[in-house]
Amino acid sequence: MKYFILIVTLSLLALIGCTDNSELPVGPTSDNYHIEKQTVAPNPSSQPVMHYELIPLPSKAPEWQDSVFTVSQDIDGSIGGEIILSKFYISAGGKVITILADLTVPAGAFEGNKTITVTVDNDYAAVHFYPSMTFAKPLKLTQSFTGLDLSNYHTGTIDFVFIDDNGVVETIRDNGVQINLPQGFVRVLNAKLPHFSRYAWTRGPVTRSKIMTFMPAE
Repeated sequence: MKYFILIVTLSLLALIGCTDNSELPVGPTSDNYHIEKQTVAPNPSSQPVMHYELIPLPSKAPEWQDSVFTVSQDIDGSIGGEIILSKFYISAGGKVITILADLTVPAGAFEGNKTITVTVDNDYAAVHFYPSMTFAKPLKLTQSFTGLDLSNYHTGTIDFVFIDDNGVVETIRDNGVQINLPQGFVRVLNAKLPHFSRYAWTRGPVTRSKIMTFMPAE
């Protein structure tokens, strides 16, 4: 009897070993996921190079040539705060160029105290932020220029972007932009800044896909 039970048991094991498992569900593993992501990711070498043109600031009138637009403020990262830069100058053509940068630092964005500096670029519609740092929570920036020469621009190609030290351009999340070409007006609403560097207005080769508000001429 014992031999009979042993023979039956071995026969059952053999049948189980030969069963086709191709229809059995297999849960995903981290390795499979990694391979899938690599497979579907586009090949960077096959992607077109996107060229962006910085929007220049109108040249300053002689009496404004030495003006520098900057503001600094000490911020406790655990508490947060707000920094506002509101400036203007007269261009060589006699137009008033206004500049606004309203930076909100949320509580817990970084550790310790930092002196944060916001400086307007001398030549382009761009703003520099110092010191170089990355945040635990993104900062929010509402920024605008008026009086720019946008006569040869198309609203759909204007965007507010991050530009690193090597000139690489990255789009950033925001709540939309407002543009009025006749007034030379551009404004970004609540741009999310994950780190500090240069953020600028550019003209790109493709239509902006984020929310835009085209302000009518008055």
